[in-house]
Amino acid sequence: SRFLIPPAKRRRLEKSWAHDFRHIILPIIDEEIFRDCFHEDNGRPNKSIRLLGGLHILKELHDLTDAQVIENLEFNIQWQHALAVEPADAHTCQKTLHNFRVRLCENDRAQQLYERATDALVQVDKLSVRRQRLDSTHVITNIRILTRLGLFTETITLFLRQLRKDATDKLESLKPGYSARYLDRAGYFADATKQQARRRLPVVAADLADLIAAFKDDPAVSQWESYKLLVRLFDEQCEFIDDDDNTDDDDNTDDDGGSDPDFSDGAEPIAVRLKPGEKITGDSLQSPHDPDATYGHKGKGYLAQLAETCDDDNPYQVVTALEVNGANESDQHAVVPIIDELKERGIAPEEVLADTGYGSGENIVQCAERGVELVAPVQDPHAPAPSDPWQEPVAAQVAGGGGSTEDSESVDEEAALGLPDFHFSELRDEVLSCPGGAAPVSNEVQPGLTHYKATFAGERCAGCPLAGRCPTRALASGDRSLRWRDAKVATAQRQREQRESGFKERYKLRSGIEATASEFKGRHGAGKVRVRGRRRLETSLRLKALAVNAKRAMKYHNRRRRLPPAESGPGQTATP
Repeated sequence: SRFLIPPAKRRRLEKSWAHDFRHIILPIIDEEIFRDCFHEDNGRPNKSIRLLGGLHILKELHDLTDAQVIENLEFNIQWQHALAVEPADAHTCQKTLHNFRVRLCENDRAQQLYERATDALVQVDKLSVRRQRLDSTHVITNIRILTRLGLFTETITLFLRQLRKDATDKLESLKPGYSARYLDRAGYFADATKQQARRRLPVVAADLADLIAAFKDDPAVSQWESYKLLVRLFDEQCEFIDDDDNTDDDDNTDDDGGSDPDFSDGAEPIAVRLKPGEKITGDSLQSPHDPDATYGHKGKGYLAQLAETCDDDNPYQVVTALEVNGANESDQHAVVPIIDELKERGIAPEEVLADTGYGSGENIVQCAERGVELVAPVQDPHAPAPSDPWQEPVAAQVAGGGGSTEDSESVDEEAALGLPDFHFSELRDEVLSCPGGAAPVSNEVQPGLTHYKATFAGERCAGCPLAGRCPTRALASGDRSLRWRDAKVATAQRQREQRESGFKERYKLRSGIEATASEFKGRHGAGKVRVRGRRRLETSLRLKALAVNAKRAMKYHNRRRRLPPAESGPGQTATP
């Protein structure tokens, strides 16, 4: 391509992002990940693995479709330069891109590609991973948000479409009405009002039960995924009822005064009823087009767990880990697996900043066992409720003032001591000293229990000025003992620590990951991804995370190349 453009434009091209992508990002795409996909007897891949990997990073960098990727490859000189391909060879087809993504989904190759490239950036630019931050953000695949009625009708329609395509005779053998209801008039249920939905849902639930019963003994149809979705939906949302409990109205009038079409087909419907909403679990089916999607407090879909470096000395920060959880899963369960993953890759942090959703005594202890300090608030039952400044006049607020410092200190002096007043080991499995400064005579693990016990000498405790406020208990021997659980100690310590200004100062860095999540979803299209299914979603999100890291690395190296050598900073020698 150097012969197709004049020297002046060539120099501009070498100062653009494309030059940095070519020399910084393209070399860290590890082709060895795909070695087992090709064998000596069937030749080499028809396209360079590094080229296809680079295309997918650029695809997610700009949030493009496959057609846009192919167009840029063929006609965009910057892309050709970035991918180190000559114009005559700058071509691929959509099928090749699709097949490459299939390979990425197999055997966690997308995760390996992302991790190895990210780890290489950490090494090349000497990024510190000592301090990292963690947060989750809600993502959704390419599905519609369905109402309960919409979920039932869409699931039944999906099954009937397959029945019409693969077993037309079996569709015709059903009782009349299914085709008219779900295939020919698919929009009827979609535009139902809230009042109409209450009457139509029992009808659809009865149809669901009837279809399940009709094909439960069919060896072929009962193995279809669309049929299994019918069974799953019924188990999660419906239940059978006795005849005595069937109190449905016989009239066919909507609550809003309208009239439904006659759904009767001369046969007695199976007696079923819908489960109440509070009995529907978060892992229930949300869309027949993405059975892996679940429901949580952030909505339907998934949670993307993001870990990111946040050291002030780094020239740029990278997303070090990305995991996908169900929307119904708690952030509490994400901390330790991510720490273990980072530790296995050799980039484990010394300190992790996270919000209250990740903070618990159990997580603090388990992180400490791995040599990591989890800096996350925990729920504090003793924290005062936030005041509403509009509830009372300003003058009253100033006059109230919360009392004098002397009053607060006098109350603290008389307050009972608790677990945070003792000095524990880093893992909270031993007491080092009591609030009075005395070391215990023994520390032991209680057999068969999950807590610990420390024993203090009775004669030392007898003369202690804090004896009246001490939580230890007297033993028959005259000594005193303290029993505790490590998680409870960690929680109590953090509840006290998080009220202090020092903790709040350390914790301020955590908020920066909110901007990364916004960038991830807004600029790179992770808010609603153009795929369906958890496996494909994980592949797409890891490529997007790699695109974020690549973009930040390219910006840094582009700036550094423009500086004199003495000021170019850490990392490899500036690219010529």
